[in-house]
Amino acid sequence: MKSSTKTNISELREFFACVRAGDHRKVKQCLKDKFVDVDSVDPDDPLGPTAIIIASELGDVKMVQMFMRAKPKPANVNAETVNGRRAIWLAAKQGNKTLAEKLLKDKKCEVNYIDRETGCSPMLRAIISNKADVVRLLLHAGGDVNLRRLGFVQGAETPLIKSVQMDNLEICQMLVNSLCDKNAKTEDGLTALHYAVAYRRYDICRFLLSERIKVHASSCNGVTSMLIAIEHHNAAMVRLLIQYGYKLDRPYRWGEMPIQQAIALHSQLCAMTLAYWGCSLELKSSKASKKVEPFSAFYLAVGERLMTLARLLIDLHPAFLREKWLWQRDWPVSLYRRPMVRQWLLDQASTPRTLKKLCRAAIFQRLGLYAPKKIEKLPISQPLKDYLCFPEHIKEEFYLEKTLSNEDCPYDCAVLCSSRQCPPLDLSFSDDSDQDIEYW
Repeated sequence: MKSSTKTNISELREFFACVRAGDHRKVKQCLKDKFVDVDSVDPDDPLGPTAIIIASELGDVKMVQMFMRAKPKPANVNAETVNGRRAIWLAAKQGNKTLAEKLLKDKKCEVNYIDRETGCSPMLRAIISNKADVVRLLLHAGGDVNLRRLGFVQGAETPLIKSVQMDNLEICQMLVNSLCDKNAKTEDGLTALHYAVAYRRYDICRFLLSERIKVHASSCNGVTSMLIAIEHHNAAMVRLLIQYGYKLDRPYRWGEMPIQQAIALHSQLCAMTLAYWGCSLELKSSKASKKVEPFSAFYLAVGERLMTLARLLIDLHPAFLREKWLWQRDWPVSLYRRPMVRQWLLDQASTPRTLKKLCRAAIFQRLGLYAPKKIEKLPISQPLKDYLCFPEHIKEEFYLEKTLSNEDCPYDCAVLCSSRQCPPLDLSFSDDSDQDIEYW
């Protein structure tokens, strides 16, 4: 009996050596002679993989197919190692479409299990591998489009959020078309739109917004997609959110308006975009709500020395030049050492505006919200339309869709980045330099 046991272990070791060496002829002979059970585990590997797991890890499709056709019983496609690793997960990791097809062919493979070591389902692992064709196979096999990544440090990422991180529009479209929860949130309350805005995934952003994702969704701390776009000085993303219905005058949870945030952070192009598309530029004390303090965007812009923005505001609303603080020369503290700026403001206030400019401002104010879009439909000549769009202030080059570099990455994502520790989301950036005051 002892001798027989030794012989069985010896044959088992020889069998697994042939599997690892890719010797199909000897493996086939072992299965034919029934020397070993096809679901036996490797006695020399502490993880205890079966033959089909080893073949899948090696990407040997032919050998996997051999094990699945073994007689009298085929290999168990759901066999797993000590740490929970399965063949389908390995196929997803490698992005091996042919291998995944073989494993899923008999419809016995469980596709919605969670790998204990990584917290990923096979679908989420395929998304991380950026393999849309494997994701499609898993979807057709019944993969759960809402099965999250589990783990204390992962933030409960959804497949949609991970596909946004991987910048794969095709996978995003497949998940949404498979009725995934577009508005699902991480543990911090972030949705796929937050990630798309922060990662500057413009095409994915357009797709999600066109699919009616909640544009005003906020995180546990009240962070919205607009707040992130302004924080990152991304005027192109601000304009995109506005075009898809973000309410310009919707205050944040703490009562700050987007225009106030943009001015405070010296995100000048974002502030100009908000003003251009029709946000409220002032709030009188009598109309101020309990949350929002009364403010004047012009006074805030001058106080922060954002003179490019100030010039746009003057042309949009010439009435700003009649504000009491300007005529009484009650200057913001930041202008005490800026005599040229103070003189420029006084000159602007005392110089009559041309009728042409006054009419343009009146028409623009009359159009109200989304004025740039409404101008396109006016029955006037194209030169007049161009003039009404303030071409001396608003340039299309402001809205170049620049991609995100690894150095600017705002979220923890170790998949694409060579660095192991990415910087966390920073929501406190402020630029106090004078670089915006090009005239002084």
